[in-house]
Amino acid sequence: MSRAAAARTAPGAPCIESEWIGRIAEGDSDAFERLHEVYAPRVFCFTFRIVRDEMTAEEVTSDVMLEIWKSASRFAGRSAVSTWILGIARHRALNAVRGKRIETTALHDAANVCDPSPGADALSARRKLRAHLCRAMARLPREQREALELAFFEDMSSREIAGIVGCPASTVRTRLLHARRKLRPVLGDMGLDAGAA
Repeated sequence: MSRAAAARTAPGAPCIESEWIGRIAEGDSDAFERLHEVYAPRVFCFTFRIVRDEMTAEEVTSDVMLEIWKSASRFAGRSAVSTWILGIARHRALNAVRGKRIETTALHDAANVCDPSPGADALSARRKLRAHLCRAMARLPREQREALELAFFEDMSSREIAGIVGCPASTVRTRLLHARRKLRPVLGDMGLDAGAA
């Protein structure tokens, strides 16, 4: 299970996050610190995969966290806190690369920044695996690639992805289906089950 999924499945996590947002809206800096500790790394990894530049991802992450501080009172609770935050992050990241072609060929760089190293051999194998997968994912249309990244790297449901990218959940499921079909030969070569992707 990913760290993102573990955080969401921890007992009371969504309630705690909503409580933090409510307290941030009232100017509680301690609640903001807690939210920042949980979400700044996720926002950085998420935006890095879009902007492909560490400094830009850091700037976007700072902007997103500042936006949360300023607009917490406008969070209406119609979506999960994570959906709201990653929606802001996606918007800011896309603005940061506006006018440039968005590619994800360097996804393995995001893994190096965000993942702890389990050991030299395991890390080398993981890098090769990710590089192979990244090359395959880079050939997908942007919408399919984006949905797949949110599903794999953020462990989000179709409904959560829909809330971030602004389309119906059924469209997200269709994008994921087409992306999996296109990746099936590559995943098979890697010994992975595309049906479970």
